[in-house]
Amino acid sequence: MKRLKNLYIVIVLLFVILIVSANIFLEVLRRKNENASNLLMNRAFHEVQELVNARAGTDAGDKAFGISEVIQTYHASKKQEWEREYGDHALPRKVYFLPASTGKEGVALINQEGTNTRLWALYQDGAVIGFMAFDYAEGIAGYLFLLNAALVVAFFLAIGVVFYVHVKVLRPFGKLADYPERLSKNQISEKLPETRNRLFGSFIWGINMLNDKMTNDRRRIRELSREHLTIVTTIAHGIKTPVANIKLYADAIESGLYQPDGKANPSDGEVAGKIKKNADDVTELVKKLIDKASSGVVDFEPNVRSFYLGELKEFLDEEYGRRLELLRIPYACELSHNAMIKSDKDGICRILSQLMENAIKYGNGQGIHVTMGKDADGYHFSVKNRGEVLNESELPYVFHSFWRGSNAKDVEGSGIGLFEAREIARRLEGDIFVRTDPKQPETEFYVFLPETFQGKDGGSL
Repeated sequence: MKRLKNLYIVIVLLFVILIVSANIFLEVLRRKNENASNLLMNRAFHEVQELVNARAGTDAGDKAFGISEVIQTYHASKKQEWEREYGDHALPRKVYFLPASTGKEGVALINQEGTNTRLWALYQDGAVIGFMAFDYAEGIAGYLFLLNAALVVAFFLAIGVVFYVHVKVLRPFGKLADYPERLSKNQISEKLPETRNRLFGSFIWGINMLNDKMTNDRRRIRELSREHLTIVTTIAHGIKTPVANIKLYADAIESGLYQPDGKANPSDGEVAGKIKKNADDVTELVKKLIDKASSGVVDFEPNVRSFYLGELKEFLDEEYGRRLELLRIPYACELSHNAMIKSDKDGICRILSQLMENAIKYGNGQGIHVTMGKDADGYHFSVKNRGEVLNESELPYVFHSFWRGSNAKDVEGSGIGLFEAREIARRLEGDIFVRTDPKQPETEFYVFLPETFQGKDGGSL
């Protein structure tokens, strides 16, 4: 939007410069032509005045005809010379004589600025006998008006075109521009709404196909991850029993249980100690294998930068406001303090998106309430929803990978969402907690992030 405002400013400035430049140029040209015309008229007037003075003595009836004939003859003889000397723009269309009679109040010259006819008073015997009239075609003023009018029309056309492009192209594209990025970061679950806009119809159709493909791929990957984790867990638990037995046998050997006299043998004890150490190494390896298999389900590496909490509220309002309105689920998002936070914005958006999706899927539609803000300890986010709550005995397993509660039997899902959300929160050095109130009934997920992110190397960011 800021770039569009800059474009409007550039267009306005461009047309202001064009209009001012055109007016200055035409004004200079007008003055140049006017000066040439004044020089021509001044010269013509004095030469005709001399010819009129030479005809003094004729009677009044012949004066007007004679002077008019003198002017016409003079104009015809001088026309080509004037054109060469003063230019075509300085030439009058015609030159003629207007007889005048003087009264008690005298004769007034009627030259006025902006008229196309210039009158020069001719004298004979000290009295005005008429006017030598120079009739010009419409001057540059007419062209100046037309040029300004054309530029004004062009200006409004340009503004109209830019406004049309803004409404029909830029504004819709602005809503779509960040969709692929958010889709790649798994921040979006809803498809783009269909539109009659022919410019973006194919694009929206293609993006929705991509969304379907990525959703199916994620579902398949999670199924494979669950199978992989199941296999690893089964093998790990299968290893634990024989390893535990091996340690028991090692303890028995070390204590001399299998010796005839029942006394410990130092050499046997040394061997038993090595066996126990290797058994402990196998146990630790199995634990790491299970942890690695579980954490590998979540693809996330923190990318810390500064942003305001208000940006997270804008994300939720934009992503879920309209959707919940269509679902007729009351929704409120409160921001107690628009503080600046240094963390991973995309990661927090993924956490909040998962909590919102759960609130929609497992809620009863009576309302979702989100709060976010900052206190002395750090940043906090809360997502509450009304609906069936889990039993107290199930709460410890809510954040386990591929675990689904008793309220999820008719709801589609993989059981990985909350595990992923908590894993991201912990990688951001925070955590997620759950609280239920069977009386309401109400479920609340509370996210806490520390004020300072230390990072892998322990340095604060």
